[in-house]
Amino acid sequence: MSNQAFNQFLRRIPVRIRIIGGFMLIMLIAGSISPIILSNFNSLIARLEQLTNVDVKIERLLLLASRRVAVSQLNLNRYIQDYAPSPYEALDDVDQAIQGLNEAQSLATDPDQLKTITLIIQSLNDYKMQITELQKANTAGNNDETTRLASKLQKLGNDIGVSLELLVNNNVKLVATTNQTVLDDARSSIGIGFLFIAIGFALALILAIVTSLSITRPLAELRAGTEAVQRGDMVSKINVTGADEFTVIAQIFNNLTKQISELISNLETRVAERTNDLEISNQRNERRAKQYEAISRVARSTTSIQNLEILLRDITKLISEQFGYYHAGVFLIDDNHEFALLMAANSKGGRKMLTRNYKLKIGQTGIVGYVTGSGNPRIALDTGTDAIHFENPDLPDTRSELALPLRIGGQIIGALDVQSLEANAFSQEDVQILSTLADQIAIAIQNARSFEKSRKLLQEAQSAVSSYMTESWQALRPIQKGLGYQFSGNTIKVLESPIEGPHIKDALKKGAATISGENSNNLAVPIRLRGQVIGIMNLQNPAGQAWNQDQIDIASATAERLSLAIENATLLQTTQRRADIEKVTSDISARISSSTRFETILQTAAEELSRALNGSDVLVQIEPVSAKTDKNAPS
Repeated sequence: MSNQAFNQFLRRIPVRIRIIGGFMLIMLIAGSISPIILSNFNSLIARLEQLTNVDVKIERLLLLASRRVAVSQLNLNRYIQDYAPSPYEALDDVDQAIQGLNEAQSLATDPDQLKTITLIIQSLNDYKMQITELQKANTAGNNDETTRLASKLQKLGNDIGVSLELLVNNNVKLVATTNQTVLDDARSSIGIGFLFIAIGFALALILAIVTSLSITRPLAELRAGTEAVQRGDMVSKINVTGADEFTVIAQIFNNLTKQISELISNLETRVAERTNDLEISNQRNERRAKQYEAISRVARSTTSIQNLEILLRDITKLISEQFGYYHAGVFLIDDNHEFALLMAANSKGGRKMLTRNYKLKIGQTGIVGYVTGSGNPRIALDTGTDAIHFENPDLPDTRSELALPLRIGGQIIGALDVQSLEANAFSQEDVQILSTLADQIAIAIQNARSFEKSRKLLQEAQSAVSSYMTESWQALRPIQKGLGYQFSGNTIKVLESPIEGPHIKDALKKGAATISGENSNNLAVPIRLRGQVIGIMNLQNPAGQAWNQDQIDIASATAERLSLAIENATLLQTTQRRADIEKVTSDISARISSSTRFETILQTAAEELSRALNGSDVLVQIEPVSAKTDKNAPS
């Protein structure tokens, strides 16, 4: 009771006064035992500096090795993705990491630490050998081996990084334990010093000791609390009783520690959640970017690719690459609306199905049959439990399947079939994006079909025009064979005989400009009408010089303009001839219609037709009724 009362009495004295009094007593005692205490402290400080320097250097070497391994993985990925010509930088980083670990191994003294460093060095040597094997496989063009080794190296690099991270954490704990041991030794030395002081001055300095303890105890509690917080222990509290300033400080410190602990916990939780959300969002955005890129590429294909077979083949390949599905196929409904025919597929099994002209009954067989029959999308998230899914022996690894209808103006023309190796592989967003892609595919198919139909109609029209022009030319061509004109000097005259010569025959046969003569001064250029050679232009250089390419081009262009003029003239003459025929026919019809008597009508028809045909003999006879009756009578 007396001690407690005395302690409470001291607590009512200002701390400043107690500190001054205690300081005076401590200085007095320290003057007598300071050599012993200083010796112990110097020894402990030397030990702490030695341990700290070694442990810090080991930690620095381990962190450097971890960084080199991470940089090696980045450089290796650059090499795998063809951004670097060789894995030299990755191998150099591995060598530097091994060098740092060897140095750390020479400094370490903990058996477990030495064992772990040895295992990591062995793993790095194995990592280095596999990089060399990857380089050989990549150089040899073995893509499968390269992919396998790249995956294996990625896993091994991650394992080495995790091992280095654990080793660094263990080293930090080892340093903390060592520091705590040295600190305990320091406290022990202080205790021994105080013990000497207590023994020497126990009787004489009881009041000073009690006064000092009234100050040092709260300070020790505060010190222990701050050290605990410094070590990351936010749960510990300072237990200080009294009514002085130390109690207030202890309460404030405990409240502050509690708030910091809650803030750190909340921040860690929020950072972890935000990091996870960002990773998920980034993955989703990357996947969506690839999917929208696929839609954009399909839209561009509708204008750049007009061949339906090539278009569908490229679309299935694009869907497989951008969406990550192992099988994509496009089915089109046949003309009888009875079967859905597989028109394109990217997988190995799909190509086998194409060779067999694979088809499914509409409305009956499988998910594709259901979609083409009902016009509704269908998803089988687990093919093993889906009642409609059809087990295809060519695609045995399918775990989930999605089929979407291809529509044009409300009419079902086919289906897009996508299959994955994973169960539950299709989300609602995938269905929406693939539905948009299916609409683009349907438009692309419609455009390709329209282009093919237009191309056929154009060919038919061109063929009809060519045939019409050929017939018109045959009917209207000059009667005199070999009709033409010759221009020589300043005069022009009619050809008296057809143009002949080897180069003429060669030009008519090849249908192209031909040069002949000793100095290549004779040029024959064919005249065409709708692809048919109808004449020839023969040019001779009077200077005896060879024709150059510009002159040949001018002559060829002139022949083309001549062909166009002949074609226009032929069309004009044909039109005029038909107009004359229509006029004569109309005049004959008008004269025939002007009479109502049967005999006059026949007479007019014969006269007008003979006049129109340049006085030809015309006989018009109407079969008598009696003759018709005699023919029908029995014989």
